Amino acid sequence: MSNGEIIDFNVLRIQNELDKYQRTKTIPHTILEGVYDIEEIKTIYINKLPPKYKKIADKLLEDYYSQIQTNIEKLKVTLRNEYFKTMSSLATEKDSFKFANLQTKYRNNINPVRALYYETREIMRSYNPTNEHHVWLKSLVTDTSYNNIILDALAKDIAKLERIVKRYYYPIVHNTKNIPLELVHAKTTIKDFRFYYDTFKNVKLWDYNEE
Repeated sequence: MSNGEIIDFNVLRIQNELDKYQRTKTIPHTILEGVYDIEEIKTIYINKLPPKYKKIADKLLEDYYSQIQTNIEKLKVTLRNEYFKTMSSLATEKDSFKFANLQTKYRNNINPVRALYYETREIMRSYNPTNEHHVWLKSLVTDTSYNNIILDALAKDIAKLERIVKRYYYPIVHNTKNIPLELVHAKTTIKDFRFYYDTFKNVKLWDYNEE
């Protein structure tokens, strides 16, 4: 390595995983679990590897794609199980976000933070300081402590769902035309929750003139 050359620590970590693969002849869990994105290894990092490791990486990629194609249906089952487990334990489903008047207004089984978002969006468009419900909701979602609890729950759920997408999206989408709805729903929920996060973060600046 020449003086002043920047060390790419991602490359060093990938080389470490390749050493494990070479030694055990087993694809490392960090790759199977999506800690390291197989597509990034293929398109970004492989050409940064020394020749020795590039050769090992080529063999690992070949082995990886072969295993995925052979076990694609099992992978879909594992995806569904992990998706339902995650969706049944969302932080945004806690009772502290549930309010009977909102749950019944939309639907009883709606994600309570989603219901809070819908209602917040509605009253932000037509806020009436003489309406008790409007005043209550504004006070609730702009309260610093409660607002932070909402943001924390959304961040946790986004992270959980992103792990699912990172682990399953590439191997499934690139090896079958029959994409499980759970994978589509996970990506859609991430998009929605990110938007809710930004909305609740910005609502703290809500300072309508109530005169």
